[in-house]
Amino acid sequence: MDSSIQNRSTGILGDYDKPLFWSTAGITVLIVALGVISPDTLQAWASNAQAYLSHQFGWAYIAALTSYVGIGLWIGFSRYGDLKLGQKEDTPEFSTFTWVAMLFSCGIGVGFLLWGVAEPLYHYMQTPYMAEPATQEAIAVALQITSLHWGLHSWMGYCIVGLCIAFPAFRYGKPMNIGIALYGLLGERTQSSIWARLLDLVGAVATIGGIATVLGLGVISIDYGVGHIFGIETGNSGKIIIIALLTLAYSLSALSGLKRGVAFLSTLNVVVVIAFGIFILVTGDTNTLMRYFVSGIGNYLGNLLPMAFWADPLQQSDWINWWTIFYWLIVISWSPFVGGFVARISRGRTLREFIMFAVLTPALCSMLWFSVMGGSAIAIETAGDIRIFDAVQANIGSGIYVLLESFPMSDVLSLVVFCSMIIFLITSADSACFFVAMQMSKGAYEPSFGMKATWGLCTGLLAIVLLLSGGLKAVQAASIVAGSPFAIGIGFMVWSLLRSLKLEYAKDLLEKAGQEVLQEIKRDDNAKDCSSVSGLAYRAAD
Repeated sequence: MDSSIQNRSTGILGDYDKPLFWSTAGITVLIVALGVISPDTLQAWASNAQAYLSHQFGWAYIAALTSYVGIGLWIGFSRYGDLKLGQKEDTPEFSTFTWVAMLFSCGIGVGFLLWGVAEPLYHYMQTPYMAEPATQEAIAVALQITSLHWGLHSWMGYCIVGLCIAFPAFRYGKPMNIGIALYGLLGERTQSSIWARLLDLVGAVATIGGIATVLGLGVISIDYGVGHIFGIETGNSGKIIIIALLTLAYSLSALSGLKRGVAFLSTLNVVVVIAFGIFILVTGDTNTLMRYFVSGIGNYLGNLLPMAFWADPLQQSDWINWWTIFYWLIVISWSPFVGGFVARISRGRTLREFIMFAVLTPALCSMLWFSVMGGSAIAIETAGDIRIFDAVQANIGSGIYVLLESFPMSDVLSLVVFCSMIIFLITSADSACFFVAMQMSKGAYEPSFGMKATWGLCTGLLAIVLLLSGGLKAVQAASIVAGSPFAIGIGFMVWSLLRSLKLEYAKDLLEKAGQEVLQEIKRDDNAKDCSSVSGLAYRAAD
């Protein structure tokens, strides 16, 4: 294994990449300073940049992410599917359930709770195409659109980056930094290449912006939960306290290591969420909700290509910029840390297994979750018992809490959701800080405690500044701006991966052929005198 993988302690930060560390820290400090000195300027700059990217290049993000879905599925179910992330003798570090639980927790666990009610309701009340808003037909369309945003595209966006990092790192025993994803193009020059170094920097900055977004969005829901459950009204000072406590919690979790921190919390929380989802399904209109789910699979697959490639060419509204394109940019900005963390925990998995359990299984679970939560919310909204949509428009974090008012034991369920949201935020931020620390530590698989704590603090400060400088819109816009340059890098990473897969597949074929020849030689006592393949090989060996 490359010696740079080993974390040689040279201080509290360990053996770290000084140019990458200080470049990333400098950019983060500049954003924080601008947010403190002139928050209006930061919000205006981020919003203008987001609007420009969405309007001018939205079509490119749509085409790119959809193409990655096709490429990823092809890799998983093609002749390359049997290749391993690692050597042939490598075995998985985590059980399949724990592995998938960690994927959910570091990926979109926070989003499940925050948007499970809100997004289907938005698309039902403000349906952009294929149906009139707030009609029976709009229910199916709303669930289809939600499945598009939380299905194959999201999970493949994360996991294709994970494959690009994990394959060369585990297969060739290289450091696990983002730049190693270009190994198929650059070979042994990767570590010194300016292009790989640039990819490291862009990925690190995108990760910082992405996790600040996770914290910002999560705090909105936690803040509402504090008022809803405990009757405590919080202002900006309350949000700062919440982020500070979360920062302390996920920093301690990161320090405890993967198996004691993220793995344990992820498994526990996913079990709780599964039980919560089953309770809502069973106590609600089970038959109708399951019909939504089963019909939704067919509707999603049947309309996948039209929805995936719809780019609103006439630009009749800003809907696509604030929904589909925004989601794809969020996926891109989160893909370095989600994909990188997924890469770190996936040694020993085959590519086919990776696509099956890291893409297809989560996508199907996402469809079930949004069918149950979204379907329940729409049913309550149309019955007129509770105006959930009004509550969601006033505060996006209120959706799931207001929904629970129609279910038995609503107070207990609200507390469960509140605690689950906190754990999801801890595991998401923990995994992100772990991955950033890996990058700064020259791709070390186990970065130092000091490095993980340093970036835990930095992301917490950035989240506070973004919230104070413009709330949700500033968080969203900053995330998009931070992630957009990485979209270009993913294209080169996929190209590099395909070249590596082709080479490794050829090597495996040659090795298998060589073993077959040797077996034939052993069976042929007169190999030297015959004209068979074994004889030719024997003479060539001589």
